[in-house]
Amino acid sequence: MAEIVSIIGITHNPFMPRLFQQAQQPPGAAKVKERIAMMREKLAAANPDVLVCIGNDHLHQFFMDNMPAFMIGKMDQYDGTFYDETREFGLPTCKLPGDVETSDAIMEGAFARGVDFSYSNELTIDHSIVVPMMFVRPEMDIPIVPILTNCIAPPMPRPRRCFEVGKAIRGAIDSLPTKKRIGVLVSGHLSLEIGGPKQFERKLQDPEFDANGVAWIENGDIDSAAKFCTPDRMMRAGNMTTGYLNFLMMMGVANSRKPSYAEGLDAGFPAIPFFSWDNGA
Repeated sequence: MAEIVSIIGITHNPFMPRLFQQAQQPPGAAKVKERIAMMREKLAAANPDVLVCIGNDHLHQFFMDNMPAFMIGKMDQYDGTFYDETREFGLPTCKLPGDVETSDAIMEGAFARGVDFSYSNELTIDHSIVVPMMFVRPEMDIPIVPILTNCIAPPMPRPRRCFEVGKAIRGAIDSLPTKKRIGVLVSGHLSLEIGGPKQFERKLQDPEFDANGVAWIENGDIDSAAKFCTPDRMMRAGNMTTGYLNFLMMMGVANSRKPSYAEGLDAGFPAIPFFSWDNGA
């Protein structure tokens, strides 16, 4: 059977790759790069054959005429990224290999567990997958299975549903009739503001939410997370804090087990999440 050999949760902040190339960097940048290097080493040590990459669309692939809650890609190769992300963030265009067989098997396994994925045979991925790959697997040589969520446009999936979908993904992977080593790479946010009045504040945007958000994952406490992560509370923490929902899906994939590493790093940016489950979960 397939084996999950690593789960990693990380930021997909699209400003960071270019920031890390500049001569002048914020004082906390060195800490962030240290943590990214640590996660890169963890993934390399796990040596996965396939990476299930969970992120969220940013009104690129999804829009108001067709807004699925959860989508899985089924392609031999994925293009990344979109023109506006190259223009605004300096992100490189790239091509990532896919694994259609594993995509199909996970989708079918999720169907059997009560999760009806939308799917796409014409999927372009944006920074929610490209940036984490730049950080932890810059070679971009491991075939991926991209899973995109709607964390942007209300109504969004509820916190407990995100967790349940993660558990269905885990069950599907555990039942795959293959000996493939599966890594899971998840991106999201703690408290975050984009385009609002708190965006450029050089401090944690909602320290209470950040501390709780890390603790829920550290303790496998989906009940508290589901109760606390109401749409209103997440919006008060920052208008893009809803990206945290991806980490509740990650918690489901991990079967609520405690991670090997959990941190919301205060490095003078909005808090930057780093989570990992080593040697499987």
